[in-house]
Amino acid sequence: MLNSKLIENKEKSDLKDLKIALLYGGSSSEREISIKSGKAVEKALKNLGLNFKVFDPINKETFVKDLTEFKPDVAFLALHGKEGEDGIIQGLLEFLNIPYTGSGVKSSAIAMDKSLTKTILKANKIPVPEGVVLYSLDEVDEKLENIKFPVVVKANSEGSSVGVFIVNNFYEMKERIKDCFKLDKKVIIEQFIKGRELTASILNGKPLDIVEIKVEDGFYDYQNKYITGKTSYICPAEIDLEIYKNLQQIALKSYNLIECKGAARVDIILDKSSNPYVLEINTIPGLTEHSLLPKAAKAARLSFEDLILEMVWGAIHEKKSKK
Repeated sequence: MLNSKLIENKEKSDLKDLKIALLYGGSSSEREISIKSGKAVEKALKNLGLNFKVFDPINKETFVKDLTEFKPDVAFLALHGKEGEDGIIQGLLEFLNIPYTGSGVKSSAIAMDKSLTKTILKANKIPVPEGVVLYSLDEVDEKLENIKFPVVVKANSEGSSVGVFIVNNFYEMKERIKDCFKLDKKVIIEQFIKGRELTASILNGKPLDIVEIKVEDGFYDYQNKYITGKTSYICPAEIDLEIYKNLQQIALKSYNLIECKGAARVDIILDKSSNPYVLEINTIPGLTEHSLLPKAAKAARLSFEDLILEMVWGAIHEKKSKK
């Protein structure tokens, strides 16, 4: 049953009367994670007694027809990766005049492009790791001749730590660059910053508590996110209050610069001298049992169901504000 005090206190729309299209799955390399997020949202919507139907965009021939026949009032996006998080599905929903959770077309496209995001943030005096962008393997010897190791090699437009590697020598770097070019047309080589791995979530324009991620071995890659079970999370992160507030403001400024909406997550490294570096912005944060946004929401005394309601309300509120 729908019983969130947040709904009552904010005088939100009667969400019980809404038809919600829940989108998850898709065709990206993050399909498996999207399904996990989507299943968690599906369970929450059932618990809340809301009217919804699940759609998987992997079947492009029937997806649009089925979606338009359902005539949803709002779409809940639990899609990750390409064709779900990069502005493509957002553009379709805009064309169909269906409000949706999360950021718009432009913001989604920018945030999905890690190198473009870094350029925008750096131009606005937000610290980011120094790096080089490669467009082909032919550029490796020329652009990386004097590189200092270790470095991070990452595919430009992948998420969930797909296509992210820390390397310690030229040969290993070149092999990982080849791997990344199989996933993407652009590959980023950036300085490796040893420090504390943090993430700051923003929900409908308001910062949530910061989560610190601690791994037993290596870094917060795909294995440590979803498979090993050897990652611990601290929320709120145990950081000096002044630094903590500054990190939240950096995250909020990044969110606003890219013109994000709804829920988003800003990933940050805090080095040994307490200098922060923004790594990337995630416009559709994961919603699995391992995911960071629900952990931050829980610290704000928001249940998972409350979080889902807030995200739906954000989409409805955004539609009303455009009128």
